Amino acid sequence: MSTTSSRRAVVGPALAWSEKLSVQVSGAGTVASGGVVLPRLLADRLGLCAGLAEVMARSGFLPLRHRGQALVDAACSLAAGATCLRDIEAMTAQEEIFGPGAGASDTTMLRVLDELAGRLRADGLPGRRLARATAGARAKAWAGIVARHGQLPAAQVARKDLTRPAAQESARPGPVLVVRLDATLLDAASSKDRAAGTYNR
Repeated sequence: MSTTSSRRAVVGPALAWSEKLSVQVSGAGTVASGGVVLPRLLADRLGLCAGLAEVMARSGFLPLRHRGQALVDAACSLAAGATCLRDIEAMTAQEEIFGPGAGASDTTMLRVLDELAGRLRADGLPGRRLARATAGARAKAWAGIVARHGQLPAAQVARKDLTRPAAQESARPGPVLVVRLDATLLDAASSKDRAAGTYNR
């Protein structure tokens, strides 16, 4: 590690991996976990990596591992099926795709997650700066969708867009957005009389 008096995070070299990236179907070498590339590239283009790095920056400390990229690596790897810290390193430590220095080790990732915990509120929700960084990337993504398609796409039912009635007769029907959540029921204490347990108790 080296130190610096600047609080500004260095983001240039860490994000240069995608500048000349191309996909070919021929060649002697193959890469694994190619599905990690697109969400990682999207996070770069939306400014999420840079935004997270700014949130994680500390005065007088310049990490050798880009903190924003490490957090994005973790999220992309989890989406691709990672179940432990070593999986994150294995999925992103491919120099053929991500360039030299790609893939944070499990010990580095553990330190990054520990630093991230310091940016959370007491209730476990993101702090103000962290929430602002993720909200900014999300708003940019939605704006890009609207710029390309005219509006956020509606959910489809029986191959037809699910829409709600327009507010005015001359207006277009509004799309219905569906948020799909994957959750697991957990045991929780209840002060109610005769409260029954959850299904997995």
